[in-house]
Amino acid sequence: MNQGWQNLQFSPLLDVGILQILAVACLASVILFTIFKLRGTVWRAVVMVLVLLTLLAPQFTDRESEKLSDIVLVLVDRSASQRIADRPAQTDMAIEELRNTFADNPSVELRFEDVSGEADTRMFAVLDRLLGGLPRERLGGVMMITDGQVHDVPNSLDLDAPLHVLISGGRDERDRRLVIRQSADYGIVGKNADFMIEAIDPQLAQGTPIPVQMLLEDGTESNLILPANEQQRVTIPVPHAGSVLAELRMDTLADETDKANNRLILETTGVRDRLRVLLLSGEPHPGERAWRNLLRADPGVDLVHFTILRPPEKGDDTPINELALIPFPIRDLFEVRLRQFDLIIFDRYQMRGVLPPHYLEKVVDFVRWGGAALVVAGPEYVGIDGLSSTALNDLMPAVPTGRVVEQPFVPRVNQAGRLHPVTTAIAGSPSTPPKWGHWYRQIETRVSDPDAMTLLTGVDDMPLLTMQRVEEGRVAMLSSDQMWLWQRGHDGGGPVAELLRRLSHWLMKEPALDENTVRTERSPDGDSLILNWRKIGAPPETASVINPETGQQINAPFEQLPDQTWQATVPISTRGLIRVRVRDQDNHSQSALHVDRDVLTAETQNTNSTPDLLSSLVDHNNGYIGRIEDGLPDFRHVPKDRVWHGSNWAGFVETNSLKTVIGGITSLLPIPLIALLVGAICLLGWRIESK
Repeated sequence: MNQGWQNLQFSPLLDVGILQILAVACLASVILFTIFKLRGTVWRAVVMVLVLLTLLAPQFTDRESEKLSDIVLVLVDRSASQRIADRPAQTDMAIEELRNTFADNPSVELRFEDVSGEADTRMFAVLDRLLGGLPRERLGGVMMITDGQVHDVPNSLDLDAPLHVLISGGRDERDRRLVIRQSADYGIVGKNADFMIEAIDPQLAQGTPIPVQMLLEDGTESNLILPANEQQRVTIPVPHAGSVLAELRMDTLADETDKANNRLILETTGVRDRLRVLLLSGEPHPGERAWRNLLRADPGVDLVHFTILRPPEKGDDTPINELALIPFPIRDLFEVRLRQFDLIIFDRYQMRGVLPPHYLEKVVDFVRWGGAALVVAGPEYVGIDGLSSTALNDLMPAVPTGRVVEQPFVPRVNQAGRLHPVTTAIAGSPSTPPKWGHWYRQIETRVSDPDAMTLLTGVDDMPLLTMQRVEEGRVAMLSSDQMWLWQRGHDGGGPVAELLRRLSHWLMKEPALDENTVRTERSPDGDSLILNWRKIGAPPETASVINPETGQQINAPFEQLPDQTWQATVPISTRGLIRVRVRDQDNHSQSALHVDRDVLTAETQNTNSTPDLLSSLVDHNNGYIGRIEDGLPDFRHVPKDRVWHGSNWAGFVETNSLKTVIGGITSLLPIPLIALLVGAICLLGWRIESK
């Protein structure tokens, strides 16, 4: 506590502007009194001065100043990379030394702040927050204790105080790692995606061969040779649309600081160049317009549409090629270019000599190879020239009985349809089914294959929309030609556009619409995988996971959830690309991939301790930077106008910040005293002037 001093100040009782007006009026009055030589001018002037001074309220204030402590911010890196080797022990030793140095110095206040981070280390974001909450004139310095791997280093920093950094870890640490220098965000299905990869090992000469293993989605493995510390092109196949994954693994060394970054996830998104659809309409009718409008509105679809214009009742002998506006390129479509299509739609198609039967056998082969076919069946399907008497009928998921039912009905989504992505979005709730318009004709069919899936039902719960996977391809059958009624809005209409869009994209193998999808996620504690199986058909039995590090198979049972999906929890803490296989009670199996995309974060990409990232900021702020393993510097409290650091010491500045403590306030002209004095002067003046 320092001895205060008295300070004269004024606390006007009236507004300063009003006091100025009164002062001018008083001065003018005194001048007039003097000019006209009126008696009592002196007494009146004295009274005016006393009143004005009283209104100014002069007073003395007793002040005392107290020295404030200098604040030193100590930011302690507690991120994931700081838990490597003996870095925690080095950090704690530095903190203890700081505490001991200034334990008996009340003029230095140490404020410690831990900076945590599993994905990255953002020390300067924390520093900005702390600086915003303290008076900058009290800042004596900033100390950072870190391994140097800080991920938000600014271009410049002006503290007007020293920035000191203590680096944990050792200068001889070794951490080899795989890094993506150029990624492929998208890849064309059926082609390859190229990545630029660098295998970094500072202790190897540039170009030294490093063996790397690559694991693909289908479980195949291949061996690569990458040159050390050089970029190398790595190619992965893109077999399907959607997310495509691969993993690179580099051998780990016994003396590495961190082994997580020896593995690298390569991910791209497979996109189809263009989806090509062949639409064959047996005759002009309202339903074909629904398909044409839908497919033409999709910018990712190329549509080839042919309509047979000869009506069925026309029986003349005019050649087919003379009836067509353009020649029907049968051979070009069904022999040369067939496999360039993704989907073939037969819309109320009849065999009228336009398409020879052996070309339908090529369509069957096309589907088994990996294509897709959809049949929209009207009465002509079961007629004399109908597709039901061709090889295509054996491919369909539903077999017609030959009966055509003509009565009103409303399509309904059944239980399987509520689970399937094609129809789940339009199903509504079981208690309140959607109000759709009526259809009036349906081809009676029965499902003979247990693998076929019926999603919509019609008259007497007969199959209306049935789908099935056939080897590598997919087929579907819509057992009615009345969907155009929904498009016209008849009886309220229905979700025809959404239904047809989802159906066609399922046939063209859109991954988001796959049924029986197995989705994986990491448990909150990170020690397990949680598998969710949206299952249609036989109940699941087991889930199996192969540990990619040990090769051990881990099994877990499924249990059904309230939303009719199935869940299994597999205990495995290994991170990276993990293959999952599930099996149901009919012995059908399905595989999926789990990927831990956080295997490589900014925090684990490079774990070697380094002063390089922070050295320029430290130099700019006149601070000390050094490794803890070389010994801690001598911590000092130095004047602000002196040097703030040396080769073996780090100083925190004395800011000389003061806190003013206000004592008593003494009024120089107390109002009661002035009132008595003014009264006495007036009485004395009256007394003198009355003689």
